[in-house]
Amino acid sequence: MPKRISEHEKKRLRRQLRQQRRDLSPAAQQQHADEAAEILLKSPLFREADTIAAYIAGDGELDLSPVFDAAWYRGKHCYVPVVGEFQQMTFVPYERDTATQFNRFGIAEPLEPGPAIAVDRLDLVLLPLVGFCRNGERLGMGGGYYDRAFSFKAGNPKLAPTLIGVAHSMQELNELQTDNWDIPLHGIVTNREYIRAQT
Repeated sequence: MPKRISEHEKKRLRRQLRQQRRDLSPAAQQQHADEAAEILLKSPLFREADTIAAYIAGDGELDLSPVFDAAWYRGKHCYVPVVGEFQQMTFVPYERDTATQFNRFGIAEPLEPGPAIAVDRLDLVLLPLVGFCRNGERLGMGGGYYDRAFSFKAGNPKLAPTLIGVAHSMQELNELQTDNWDIPLHGIVTNREYIRAQT
């Protein structure tokens, strides 16, 4: 039985992993983003998805701009997360010309959000990770926004949408403590590989 990681250790890991990705040079950040995008764009998960939600990168996260560009070119519908007042997350349309502003967490969001899509109508969601394990367990920022947004999948993870985490390969961990409200990932894309976590 693996040792469970305490909340204190999770906070330490978040600080450490976020600093490591911020410390990457601009050239390394760009290379990792391009490598991860190439893996994503070759994936049937991307090719077959019509509605895709993804994040606007910050804080050293892998930049998904090439994925958005490819999705728009192929006529796919893109959405980005917006954090509401009551600790809720919704997903609103994101187009090439969408103006953005920073929210209270310093995360870019559409300046004038359009109507939110029902989360079960999304085909594919690309989530930012702070840390991850190969079995699909994820370490996020600690707010639980994604877990609440997709809580309906807790009893049946095969329900749409497919949840794919995106991270630098160096963010991989050997083990994580999970809580009963944590929603596992179907897979993880890094700059090195696609890791299938669920069949």
